Amino acid sequence: MTALFYRQWFLLSLVAVNAAGTVWGVFWYWEQLLATPWYFLPFVPDSPGHAALFGLFIWWLASGRAERLGPGRTFIAWAGVLGVIKYGLWTTVVISQYLLAQGSQPGVEDWLLYLSHGGMAVQGLVYMGRLPKAAMPAALTILWMSVNDFFDYILFTHPRLPLPDQFAAAAWTNILLTLLISLLAIWLFRRKTTQPARE
Repeated sequence: MTALFYRQWFLLSLVAVNAAGTVWGVFWYWEQLLATPWYFLPFVPDSPGHAALFGLFIWWLASGRAERLGPGRTFIAWAGVLGVIKYGLWTTVVISQYLLAQGSQPGVEDWLLYLSHGGMAVQGLVYMGRLPKAAMPAALTILWMSVNDFFDYILFTHPRLPLPDQFAAAAWTNILLTLLISLLAIWLFRRKTTQPARE
């Protein structure tokens, strides 16, 4: 089964899925992006931004270049993988809390967000073992996530929330997930052994 995940056609399918998710995510954030000062824009589209970075990493896997990435691309790989795990989980938690608080059944958009973001997290977990062993890009990724948390919940660049009173829960979920992926990065770095792509 795991061999399927490294077939070129499967990897290219994931690239296409993440590209489509990026476009959909930018559309979802569009009004917020238009209302945001340009210097805050990198901190707004969390999920689509990291889906795009993850798609690049998968493209490099598909083209056989993932083992020979320079420092910049290695950072993109780490940020993409850890980012889709973090923001995939964050979105499913926030939507679940909203639905439980309202006592309502998920609508079409809720299901789309569930499936797409749940899939993001699963993708990251499946391919995190292929990340290059590189301490600086891993550390910079955690720093980036922490800075992004600051912008989201101190300077209010976070995505719109289903309920106004979800702010504290959303912020703490984000902080706890940053801690979780920090521990995950440490664990990955300690056990990481680069393996050739499986066909």
